[in-house]
Amino acid sequence: MSHDFLIKEGDKYKDFTLVSYTPIKELKSVLRELVHHPTGAQVMHIENEDPENLFCLSFKTLPSNSNGVAHILEHTTLCGSRLFPVKDPFFAMHRRSLNTFMNAMTGSDFTCYPASTQVEKDFYNLLDVYLDAVFHPLLKETSFLQEGHRLEFANPEDPSTPLEVKGIVYNEMKGSLSSVDNYLWHEMIARLVPDLPYAHNAGGDPKEIPDLTYRQLIEFHEAYYHPSRCLFYFYGNFPLQKHLDVLAEKALKKISPLSPLDGIGHQPRFKKPVQATLPYSTNETEGLENKSIHVFGWLTTMLQNQEEVIALTVLDSILMDTDASPLKKSLLDSGLCVSAESYIDGEMTEIPLVIVCRGAKKEAAEKLELHIRTKLGEIAREGIPFHLVESVIHQLEFGRMEITGDHSPFGLTLFMRSALAKQHGCDPKHALTLHEVFEELVEKARDPMFFTPLIEKYLLQNSHFVSLSLDPDPGFDARSIVQEKERLAKRKEKVTEKEIAHILKQTKELTTFQAIKEGASLECLPKVSLSDVPAETREFTLTSEKRGAFEIFHHDAFTNHIAYVDLIFDIPTLTLEEHFDLQMLCILSAELGVGKRTYDENLEYIQAHTGGVGAYASLQVQVNDPSTMTPTLQLRGKALERKLPQLFELLTDMIKNPRFDEETRLNELIQKVAHSMQSGLSRGAMGYASKLALSGLSPAGYLSNLWHGLPFYQEVQTLAKDTKNYGKRLAHIAEKIYCRGNPHLVLSCDREIYDTIDKEGFYGLPNLSMGPQSAPFQYDFDLPEVPDQIRLISSQVAFTVSGQKGAGYCNPLAPPLAISTELMESKLLHHRIREQGGAYGAGASYNAIWGHFYFYTYRDPHIAHSLNSFQAAIEEIAAGNFDENDLEGAKLGIIQHLDLPISPGSRAIVSYIWQRDGKTRQRRQAFRDNLLNLSKKDIQEAVQSELLGKKRTICIFAGEELASRENEKLTPPLPIKKIS
Repeated sequence: MSHDFLIKEGDKYKDFTLVSYTPIKELKSVLRELVHHPTGAQVMHIENEDPENLFCLSFKTLPSNSNGVAHILEHTTLCGSRLFPVKDPFFAMHRRSLNTFMNAMTGSDFTCYPASTQVEKDFYNLLDVYLDAVFHPLLKETSFLQEGHRLEFANPEDPSTPLEVKGIVYNEMKGSLSSVDNYLWHEMIARLVPDLPYAHNAGGDPKEIPDLTYRQLIEFHEAYYHPSRCLFYFYGNFPLQKHLDVLAEKALKKISPLSPLDGIGHQPRFKKPVQATLPYSTNETEGLENKSIHVFGWLTTMLQNQEEVIALTVLDSILMDTDASPLKKSLLDSGLCVSAESYIDGEMTEIPLVIVCRGAKKEAAEKLELHIRTKLGEIAREGIPFHLVESVIHQLEFGRMEITGDHSPFGLTLFMRSALAKQHGCDPKHALTLHEVFEELVEKARDPMFFTPLIEKYLLQNSHFVSLSLDPDPGFDARSIVQEKERLAKRKEKVTEKEIAHILKQTKELTTFQAIKEGASLECLPKVSLSDVPAETREFTLTSEKRGAFEIFHHDAFTNHIAYVDLIFDIPTLTLEEHFDLQMLCILSAELGVGKRTYDENLEYIQAHTGGVGAYASLQVQVNDPSTMTPTLQLRGKALERKLPQLFELLTDMIKNPRFDEETRLNELIQKVAHSMQSGLSRGAMGYASKLALSGLSPAGYLSNLWHGLPFYQEVQTLAKDTKNYGKRLAHIAEKIYCRGNPHLVLSCDREIYDTIDKEGFYGLPNLSMGPQSAPFQYDFDLPEVPDQIRLISSQVAFTVSGQKGAGYCNPLAPPLAISTELMESKLLHHRIREQGGAYGAGASYNAIWGHFYFYTYRDPHIAHSLNSFQAAIEEIAAGNFDENDLEGAKLGIIQHLDLPISPGSRAIVSYIWQRDGKTRQRRQAFRDNLLNLSKKDIQEAVQSELLGKKRTICIFAGEELASRENEKLTPPLPIKKIS
């Protein structure tokens, strides 16, 4: 790290002045805050040794209605700019870069543009494109029509046909609001802060999106996207000086400042509570009397009152984090609801605290509110035991110390934690250095009555309160569709000849625009080349040693005083029922009691001493033979170094002394799982569709569907009707797997922590007696013939999958098949399905280890068009309709996936899985070498051999109206089935 550049407040570099320099010991980082004169633009830089560098350009964007202007602007901003005047530079850069993350995100009061990479040249390429995109976008009207919304006739050339609304964001938000969770949050916040921008859906409400005009989009950009109003955030080990040089030259040169944006304002407090009841969409028609959701929300303190915000965050966790938390346990024990959770939004300028009670009777709202108030009053009077405070503080400490990054860059996590607070005028240091705040809070909370004033002020005596009830309505979607058709029919009645001509002209212009094929024009975009790609595959060294019946594996990595532990058992041959029970064991293991601890005592123990534990089943498909598996059950836990004795004690108890005798608790959990799966069906539709489509292709596909797909969903719903004696089945499956054979213990931590664990004899784990291994795993089931089908869900958009077999990992055809997925997306799928069809997303995916190849679309207003596009993509690549530039971009795209950063805590288990699956360094290197050396002919031959003309299985999840309408276009039409 730089120890002599901008280290004292007031230090200057060019027109930048350092206003704050803060070492962050817990993150081994330094935070610098700078201001640029004369524009007033702000810069944040978190410097450390992380090679995954990230930048993020962030703007306040405050909606005044729900027409989605901020969201649609986020999309259109990335559709060409002054220096890069191509249709979709964002999508093109995916194939000209080695990025580890590229995105743009619209929040309730901000829009940000993050990207990350480990290659310095690539970093500044991406920064150049993003800077030009946000400050000098073309914002063409055709891009607005494509990305946002437009009117078209059902037959685009026939004005006698009905009017339709089309657009990518329009369809995205139809899908988003099909999620009950998204719907209830927006409806609650709209009532809780009706006078603030948060009352509006920044993503856009499909009923209001068509009201947005192109002119309003332009004006919104002019108001908010100005360099002086941008927060420039940087993270990683690239030098700050070069970042500032780029900003000075390419973003802030000759820029006049705009006056700062007005603050968001203050929500006047209610004099009396608000109550509302709304319907929500469901595809269920039975058992609806216990499917209501009751939501209770309070508006509490201001974001600037950070001490109160942190105290409320801790209080919320104490009350509701686990099923053993006092308020949550009381709610579940009352029988008034099946599940309960709470949310506290620390990113809004005024902090809402919301409690959601699911699986309740329609008339239960008043009883639930009374129960919550009564229990809160009891807690306020009796105080909160200090051990509960310690447990929550431990969780917050763990979360702050953990180096994440498997799903998104760690730098982005820190942006969300600190930079958004800065945009609201808070000190970002407090969000990064919480130890002092925690220490002070802990001392105050030794007094059991410390939280009583907060409970009384913000919960019991707070009239700014909303009670919102959502009742299931199977006709909700159908009514919404009818209402939309009626609105459009009325609109068409009033359309003039001039407007008809305009719609026809606009449609033709957009079609022409979308048909433009960009080849040489893309060369204005910067790019990395294959010579920038690391030649060698990654390797995470794994040492091993025997201890008793255990084989112990260790990867030495800096994990910031945290150890990651995986205890792994072989799964034997199982019956169909036992496979179902295996998954229930995984879901329920960490929620039950163990040894002498009841479930609530154990949940408190987990919270007090670990960063989390869980059980996971993994298929471990062998790379040299996709039909062969060595499946495992993994108990996974993580803990701070000082808490390792407790973690190992817990893991030992979970395998030796699980409490499957807690019948009431088991029933409660199973009801909660069943309800959660029902309410999450639309949200999980893409996963269900893909697993079903692939379930007949291989043993791995079959078991994956059995474990995580519709068969599991249906079995859970059946089990929930009668859970009596289910504990005996769980005990049986646990006895078949735990404490048998020769388990493996896998650890990710630094050498010093490992030596401590070793010195302690791995806390007695290797001394456990192991019984003989159950019958080694064999796959004993016939592969099913999965028919093409449509399944009905509550959604106004479709999730479509078409799956077929492909070559396995060790087959020479595997690398070209991987490359073909990138080519299909870039040459056809993105253009036809997203740009022309209006789907939120589409692509091709290839699982080389399993030998599966599939196409998918999600939040898609079409089905037939997308299925035709899948076939066209195969034909296009088989015919060789791509050039060398396309091929190079496809190779870079696959290398991005191969080289995605793996967090320190995951490296041991990733290396272990590679080893267990036979994915040796030699095989991974051979796959990489072959991929980088592929020719156009290789790709064509692989697609012709493996995909062209081969049998495919189609599975679609969609709402009834869309399914019926689109099914008429298919030959032959597909059978339409309900979920259960």
